[in-house]
Amino acid sequence: MIKYYMRPDSNTHPSYSYVVSEDTDSLWNSETCVEVPIRPSPDYDYDMDAEEWVLNQDRYMIDLRCARDIEIARVDKYMLSDFPISAENKGIVETYRQELRDCPDKEVFADRILPECPDVCKN
Repeated sequence: MIKYYMRPDSNTHPSYSYVVSEDTDSLWNSETCVEVPIRPSPDYDYDMDAEEWVLNQDRYMIDLRCARDIEIARVDKYMLSDFPISAENKGIVETYRQELRDCPDKEVFADRILPECPDVCKN
């Protein structure tokens, strides 16, 4: 079993977590470190005062934009003039690409995800 620990002192960044296996608990005492729940995702920082993981919106938006850019690049081929795709399906892909471009500009929510990929470009 793995336990996650945070060190609440001035020498450690608040979001830095120590990962310690159960058999090395003797290295840490309760006055120096506190056990915390597992980090929901890399986009969260631990708030020692509130004792909970808090979404870092800046990091979340960077990750969302990066995922968006990768997805736009992945579906670029459907927009090439010599790619074998019907006009109707090309329109669906164009709409999807526009939704991707618009995605990060909307308000940030912890559960914000990229638009769902249409069946046309799921290969």
